[in-house]
Amino acid sequence: MQVDVGALQRMSAGGNDSALLIVAHGSTRYAEAARPAAAHVARLKAADPGRRVALGLLAGAPPVAEALAALDAARIAVVPFFMEDGYFTRVAIPRALGGDPRVRLCRPVGLNQRMAALITCHARLGCAERGLDPAATTVVLVGHGSARAPGQAAALRRHTATVAASGAFACVCEAHLEEPPRLPETLAALRGSAVAVVGFFAGEGGHVRDDVPAALAAEQAARRNAYPPVHNFGSVADNPAVTQIILEQAATA
Repeated sequence: MQVDVGALQRMSAGGNDSALLIVAHGSTRYAEAARPAAAHVARLKAADPGRRVALGLLAGAPPVAEALAALDAARIAVVPFFMEDGYFTRVAIPRALGGDPRVRLCRPVGLNQRMAALITCHARLGCAERGLDPAATTVVLVGHGSARAPGQAAALRRHTATVAASGAFACVCEAHLEEPPRLPETLAALRGSAVAVVGFFAGEGGHVRDDVPAALAAEQAARRNAYPPVHNFGSVADNPAVTQIILEQAATA
C-alpha cells in the first residue's frame, strides 16, 4: 500500500493552517523504541515534503510539548501511535498536549478497522518468505496486555477474531506478555503445527527486543526438532501500510 499523496496534499491545502503530530510512547531506556513511528513520519515527509509532520514522545526526545510547540499551524491532528485505547491515549497524551486549542485528538492507529486485513497480509507475506503453507500455519497475535487491568486489549481481541474468520490460516489466536493467555503457555499448547508470531506492538522497547525473542527461543528449544518450528514475523507496526492508516486516523478525528 502506497501513501495517498493526494490525501496529504488535501490536508496541507491551507499551507501553514494544518499539521500532523504523531505521538508515540518512546523510552528513556531504549533509544530506538520509537523507530517504527519515526519511520512512518519519514515516509510521510518523503511523500509530501511540504507537509508539516512531527513526532512527539511521552518518554524520551523530542517530548510531546516540544514537538507541538514547534508546529506553526492553526490546526493540528494528533494521531496516537498506540495499538490500544487505554491510559496513555486517554490520560497521558491529553495531559502532554496541555489543552492546546489547535489540537484535534484522533483515534489510535491500532483501532483502525483495516488493521485486521493488514495483519493478514503481513502474516501471508511472512509465510511466503519462509516457504510456509498458510493453511497449515497457526498465527499468534501477541500484545502487551496489562497485569493491573487485564481484559482491556479490545483491539487485539477484535482483530484476532477477524483474521481467524477470514480462514486464511490453520488457526489464529491471541496472546499477551502481561496477562493470560500468556505467550509462553500459548506457544506450548500449539506444538502440533508451525507457528507464526505477529507482534501487535507500536514501539520497539523491552517487550519487542527482549521478551518476545526470549519466549520464542525458549519454545524453540523445547520443541527440539520434534515439533514444527516457531517463526517470528515481527511487529505489524513496521509494515509500510501503517503509514496510510495514520492518514486515515488523522482524517477522522
